[in-house]
Amino acid sequence: MKASDFIANFLSKYSNYAFGGQGSSVVHIVDSIYKNKKINFIPGQSEQGSSLAADAYYRSSKKIGITIGTSGPGILNFLQGMACSYFDSVPGLYIAGAPVVGHLRKNKKIRQIGFQEMEVQNMVKPICKYSTLVKKIEDLNYELEKCIHIAFSGRKGPTLIEIPDDISRMNMPKKLKHYKIKIKTDTRKINYAKIKNLIKRSKKPLIVIGNGCLQSDSIKDSKRFIKNNNIPYTASWAVIHHFSSSDPLNVGSFGVAATRNRNFAIQKADLIIFLGTRLSTQMIGGNINAFAPNAKKVIVDIDKEEFSSQRLPKIDLKINCDVKKFLKGLNRLKLTKKTNDIKIWANEMNILKKKYPILNSNNLKNKKFVDPYFFFDKFYSNIKKNSVVIPDASANLIWTYQTLKTENNPEMFTAFNHSPMGYSLAASVGAFYGSKNKKIYALIGDGSVPMNVQELETIKNYNINSVIIVLNNQGYGLIKQTQETWLKSIYAGTDKSSGLSLPNNAKVASSYGIKSFVLKNNNDIKKNLKKILNLKGPILVDVMINPNSRVKPKIEFGKPLHDMYPYLKRSQLTKIMKK
Repeated sequence: MKASDFIANFLSKYSNYAFGGQGSSVVHIVDSIYKNKKINFIPGQSEQGSSLAADAYYRSSKKIGITIGTSGPGILNFLQGMACSYFDSVPGLYIAGAPVVGHLRKNKKIRQIGFQEMEVQNMVKPICKYSTLVKKIEDLNYELEKCIHIAFSGRKGPTLIEIPDDISRMNMPKKLKHYKIKIKTDTRKINYAKIKNLIKRSKKPLIVIGNGCLQSDSIKDSKRFIKNNNIPYTASWAVIHHFSSSDPLNVGSFGVAATRNRNFAIQKADLIIFLGTRLSTQMIGGNINAFAPNAKKVIVDIDKEEFSSQRLPKIDLKINCDVKKFLKGLNRLKLTKKTNDIKIWANEMNILKKKYPILNSNNLKNKKFVDPYFFFDKFYSNIKKNSVVIPDASANLIWTYQTLKTENNPEMFTAFNHSPMGYSLAASVGAFYGSKNKKIYALIGDGSVPMNVQELETIKNYNINSVIIVLNNQGYGLIKQTQETWLKSIYAGTDKSSGLSLPNNAKVASSYGIKSFVLKNNNDIKKNLKKILNLKGPILVDVMINPNSRVKPKIEFGKPLHDMYPYLKRSQLTKIMKK
């Protein structure tokens, strides 16, 4: 069997689709996938868009995202998606073409011998779990199996295999070399007695559910623990959509750009158990000493290196294991329920939730533009049930999660930690193939559209059922907010007046043959949004957001989580924060 045909057959066991771009060093691999009936090749307009589509495909389907790129420029292009997958623990397989074996440099001081030859291994090392260059046909199957195994083992992430052009054209040996998986038994003991004692003594406990619960398929386990013990909980953006926003125990997500009541919960808790979430700077803010100052902290993480972060606040108990294993043991514990204490604590959080709603009368007044908080309130009420919502980066991402309502059960994701502008546009392609029966809503800022605008052609070409919603605030709104805080409102490169020119989105959509709508103000939203959201895509909706709209509330650098801008009266804040 020709090696490229073998590769196509191998890939078809793990995925239904491969995303990528054509090129001289992958032409045989792409040809074999194209001819294979069990796997489809989806070419993007650039390998960057394809890599983001592959990343989204896994998030949507839980099947590995496969990206193919030719040597040199193709590989450089797909680094964006690789970074998204690495930082969000998403398994991926990157197949990189390479010059024929005889043209590969032996002396690494020589810059290049083969056409488009590049030093790939060292380049991808910081954002890739494992990378390899196949120089012998006998190693091909071994390295493919190894890449798949490593991508899914431990803390998940992307792997890369370089395949020289002549290797892909060779015949496979009759006897295959296999990668032997070494199954390690986790014998580490978990101090459940100490955890039980901490919970027993706590009057204001809080559970924090993170991406590790999603990656280890333990969302149901976390829900079971919460239900059995009536403990209030919060969650990271990666998983918050899995929990009912109307649940009285759900205090929402917390962090630098969350809401007041959610941050109050973190700051007032006396015990916090972090399940599968690293404490990023976006969660804890700039002042680590002021983060959850009253709480004993337990953190469960599969990656022991996270415990050595210099930005980690004081942790009372560090547990290095798969969160699923931890939750299974935790759910076997017989805890003494302190019903009255929990009710008082949960009730306090619900009072604060009602007192500080994210949508207020000020959001309804603007008649000239669309208020973002008003828009998202209507958006969540009118999207199709069980649809896929993909926010992009910056302000639109924050608004999406500050206003989250889960009544229509949306599936949600984005590239949370790398967060490149333009992600949602390309990701909608992968989400469509990962969830073919679901409606896709891609939310993106007008400043982000140009980053992957070329993928509108892919969306049109494959008739992707996506509603692309452009939150158009005529520039980089969140950067302008930063410039207002730090630089006395001197704008540079963030809007038309300071040198940044952005295209007319309706005209761009038209040039790609995509139907578009423009919603100019709150009244347009009331009249037309529901109808537009239910149209079959692809369509683009240009939503004219007030250029002066800002993310509110938000933590300013150095402030503790409970002290959000716009600031509350000091006496009011002191009263809330009393133990």
